Amino acid sequence: MKQLLFGIFLLSLWSCTGDDNAQQAANPSELAGTAASTVADAPRKDGSGSFLPPLALGEHPMVPILTTDYWIFEYYVIDDAAARASNKGRWFRFFADGTFESGSWEEKTGYGSWRLQDEDNKVMLYLDNIVDAEDGQWEIQGVNKEQDTMTWAGISKTNTAGVITKVINLLTRPTKAQFGIE
Repeated sequence: MKQLLFGIFLLSLWSCTGDDNAQQAANPSELAGTAASTVADAPRKDGSGSFLPPLALGEHPMVPILTTDYWIFEYYVIDDAAARASNKGRWFRFFADGTFESGSWEEKTGYGSWRLQDEDNKVMLYLDNIVDAEDGQWEIQGVNKEQDTMTWAGISKTNTAGVITKVINLLTRPTKAQFGIE
């Protein structure tokens, strides 16, 4: 009889630990922005901010292009000289799981989720960064035939409004030496 009670006790302990693992697996959205994320090791510039859990990207033809290496702002066209200077050397690395990391020159400064959406015959790129001030909404206006250069235009009523960028694809994060700075 003691062996039967001991066996039941062990089974009940085992079943309790199994429930916890099943609950964690059933709710992967809680893992966004944690160590399980591809980009969670990026530093934060401040203590605030959040980003939405990544969504499945689907079969959009821009996904394989964007998920190739690093995309760097080569030109950032806006009337504000300070904004031009602060975006020089800015880069993004997009992952097929719907996450990205971003930075400036060789430093990683943020991460988050991204998505593409076709709207009114336009390809829209939405970036939700852990650093809320770096969220962005862009219209991808063109890609060259080699698929290593693009033009993005900022969307009205967002922090990218009025900006036009030329982004180029590099194998690594940019360095100031590559761009002839200092």
